[in-house]
Amino acid sequence: MPTDYRREVKQLAEFCVPAASVGIAAGVVAGALGVFVGQPVGWAVLTGLGLAVPLALLGAGYAALLALKKIPAGVYAPAALYWAFGFPLALFIHAIVTEWVVTGTPGLPPEPWKFLAFRALLSMGFAIGFLWMHEQIGRHWWPRIMHHNLYAHRCVEQYVHLAESMTARKAAVVRARKNRTA
Repeated sequence: MPTDYRREVKQLAEFCVPAASVGIAAGVVAGALGVFVGQPVGWAVLTGLGLAVPLALLGAGYAALLALKKIPAGVYAPAALYWAFGFPLALFIHAIVTEWVVTGTPGLPPEPWKFLAFRALLSMGFAIGFLWMHEQIGRHWWPRIMHHNLYAHRCVEQYVHLAESMTARKAAVVRARKNRTA
């Protein structure tokens, strides 16, 4: 494997840390809720991993699309579309793992198409939370690594451009209001 390719893969993985951590956090919450409702600790850990692993991998996939400029930074619609497919898939895997933990045999949820369709509806809320958490973690992470990470540098530039254009738009609205009242 060429050195440049290894460096790019390493930088991409480093850039994806905030997105993957959102999935890990969701798995930790699922595992903690499992313990809270009385599941044995081993079941709760497997339940958490059954959700954390697919969400972390899918989150990293979203971040890779962002890093490779396939989707714009800070825009909800691409996140909503991505998670309309990714979130049901992650919960489908989680349901199979949960069935396996509880019964000893992996199994599909009853009426899998209805299961997936309902989770697709719920995905819009997850997309909002994912995007918010991803940006909150990323705004602390990417500036720290941007001096050696091309993907973080590009992403920070996108956010700076977005902030500058929003500031200019806001200033134009304020000027237009002043001109109307004057």
